[in-house]
Amino acid sequence: MPVPEMFRIKICGLTDFENAIAVAHSGADAIGLNFFPGSKRKVGTDTAEKIANSVRGEVQIVGLFVNATLEEIEKTHQRVGFDWIQLHGDESVEFALSLDDRLGVPILAACRGTLDRWPAATDKFRPQALLMDAAVQGAFGGTGQQTDWQLAATWRTIPDLARFVLAGGLTPENVGQAIATVQPTAVDVAGGVEISGKPGMKDLAKVEVFVSTAQQAFAQIASS
Repeated sequence: MPVPEMFRIKICGLTDFENAIAVAHSGADAIGLNFFPGSKRKVGTDTAEKIANSVRGEVQIVGLFVNATLEEIEKTHQRVGFDWIQLHGDESVEFALSLDDRLGVPILAACRGTLDRWPAATDKFRPQALLMDAAVQGAFGGTGQQTDWQLAATWRTIPDLARFVLAGGLTPENVGQAIATVQPTAVDVAGGVEISGKPGMKDLAKVEVFVSTAQQAFAQIASS
C-alpha cells in the first residue's frame, strides 16, 4: 500500500472544535482523535467529523482506537476520514491485516513498553508505522508516564522498520532531548501540552513551544 509522507509532530486527544482548529494552525503535522470509550480524551463522532472537515489538507488526521471491532472502525472512518488508523489496544496481527485489507488506510500500531509485539510478525503483516508508549498496568496510554528512551532508540535495529513514533510523557521541556536520544520519525503528545485539569483541552502556548522545540530537534538530526 502506498503510505503518505509521515508526519513529524502529532498532537493527540483533541476534544474541542475551536481548540483543535488552533492546534492545527500551530505548525503540528497531525492531530489525533481518540475514540476509546474508556479514555478521558474520547471525542464524539460528530465533533470529530466537524474537526476533520475543517482541517483536512492542513494536517494529517489520525483516528485512535482501542480493541474496537472492524465494523466500528470502518463506520467511524466513513464519517470522519482518516489518514492513519492508530491501533492502541491488544489487537492481533490478524486483525490489523484484516483492517488493512478492508479499508486500505495506513496503520500506526502501538507497543507499550516493548518493541517486540508487532515487528515479530513480519511474515504476516507489518504496520506502516510503529508507535512506542509507556507501559502502565491497566492503561492503554495517555498516562503521562515517560517511555524508556534508551529502549525506544533500538527501533533503528529492527529490519525494514522505516517509520517510528515516540510517545509517552513528552513535554515542551523534554521533547528536544527525546528526539536527540531516540531519533524517531515522529513524536506524539497528549497530556504534556494540556491545560491542567482539563483533559483534551490543549494549552496553545505549550503546543507552540512543543512544536518549535521538536522542529528544531528534527532539523538538527537532519543536518548532522
